[in-house]
Amino acid sequence: MPPSTSTSKLGAHGFSFWNWPGAGEAAAEQMGLSHAVVIPANARTIVVGGQVGIRDDGKVPSSIEEEVLEAFDHVERALKAAGLKEDAWEFVYKVNVVFADSENHPELGPSLGKAMQKYCKGTRPAVTGYTVQSLFMPSLHIEVEVQAFLP
Repeated sequence: MPPSTSTSKLGAHGFSFWNWPGAGEAAAEQMGLSHAVVIPANARTIVVGGQVGIRDDGKVPSSIEEEVLEAFDHVERALKAAGLKEDAWEFVYKVNVVFADSENHPELGPSLGKAMQKYCKGTRPAVTGYTVQSLFMPSLHIEVEVQAFLP
């Protein structure tokens, strides 16, 4: 089975992205992710701890979509601080997302999908989502952590 047709910049560094035929490929295409990522030996890795959607002024956006984008922006800032450039998200191969109070906020999933498409571009990282009752601040709805390759 050939790797997915991802246009990720990581392919040039020996990464490959995999999905099983049929339903696996269809789900991966729809959600912009991969079910498995093969990481080359000796790859330097950046691990970004959980980032939330709190603005620099300490406030949580009233819109779920804005909160998700703020969390993704924080991940991007951390990746750049660790040495990546403007295309930082394109080197992300693993994303863990923690949702809080998701049953009362069905827009979390679609907001995550939009953020993934906006930030990851041609890279389709492996993604895992968890639902919890609440995060460390009850007004928060999402926390994002990633692993990325540092060329």
